[in-house]
Amino acid sequence: MSFSISQEWVVVLVYAVLMGLGGWFGFKKSGSKPSLIAGVLGFAILMVSYFIDQMWVAVGVSALLSVAFFQRVSKTRKLMPSGMLLVLSAVVCIYLLYFLIFADKPS
Repeated sequence: MSFSISQEWVVVLVYAVLMGLGGWFGFKKSGSKPSLIAGVLGFAILMVSYFIDQMWVAVGVSALLSVAFFQRVSKTRKLMPSGMLLVLSAVVCIYLLYFLIFADKPS
């Protein structure tokens, strides 16, 4: 019996873990409950998208997080950590959206 996972889902799982850990670290470092809630909620929804095999949910989460991090960067003008998370979320969103649009098409 073999188990295989597509590259796109590996991206989603790694992104989920990074969002969860980021929320936890934000809470531990500065006591930010919104960071903890957003991180845990993002992690949970991304994991659910994996288990129900719905890539569009992961695209939506990464898009919403991109918007949230963009707003945060615009407000604070700080590149760490919001700017880094903005870039990460935008790259994940674009990558997964590309996969959804082009990868499932028959050749």
